[in-house]
Amino acid sequence: MKFAINRKTIKSMLNFAAKKDIRYYLQGVCVTQNARGTYIEATDGHILGRLLIDNTPMPENQITMPSDALIKLKGTKKEGEEVLHFTVDGSTVEVISNDGTSKFLAVDARFPDTDRVIPTNYTKEEEKTSQLNPDLLIRFVDFSYDLLGKRQCPELFQRGSSSIIVSFGVIPEFVGVLMPLRNDTSATIPQYCYKSKTVETTKEVEIV
Repeated sequence: MKFAINRKTIKSMLNFAAKKDIRYYLQGVCVTQNARGTYIEATDGHILGRLLIDNTPMPENQITMPSDALIKLKGTKKEGEEVLHFTVDGSTVEVISNDGTSKFLAVDARFPDTDRVIPTNYTKEEEKTSQLNPDLLIRFVDFSYDLLGKRQCPELFQRGSSSIIVSFGVIPEFVGVLMPLRNDTSATIPQYCYKSKTVETTKEVEIV
């Protein structure tokens, strides 16, 4: 299994990886190759990021690289464009960079099947308001900054209590998933915002 990733992409994807989690297989970045091409993804169970880095169809392969090894490879902002070449032989990952050659071991566990949580069909019932954890949302902004050198505003497709799709118009190869907080209420507009005093404060709002 061979693939290439630049340093800034590694740094940006680490924003989605778990930290100090008992699920050690989430503490890293997964590289998948199949008929879709080569894409990388990371998740901590609350948010997910997936980025296509090569759309050339490939034989099916998958490997998860641990965060502690990748942190050493992310480099400085000046080195961000440098492309690193990876070769996987069994559980050994070899990396060739301008600094030379290094090796580390892949995570000895299977990465979750993220196709099961990236929604591709929606119903009208899912198009409801969501309550978000801003600390999780800002990690998507950090991802865009690490990848592009400029903070971008994420685009959200909110689906009530279901997972939220996160995307960036300037990064069409990326898709993210954000899990909302549990919330059984509906969005409301305060009564003082209405011209009529007869409007109830519990009026539901549908944002089109």
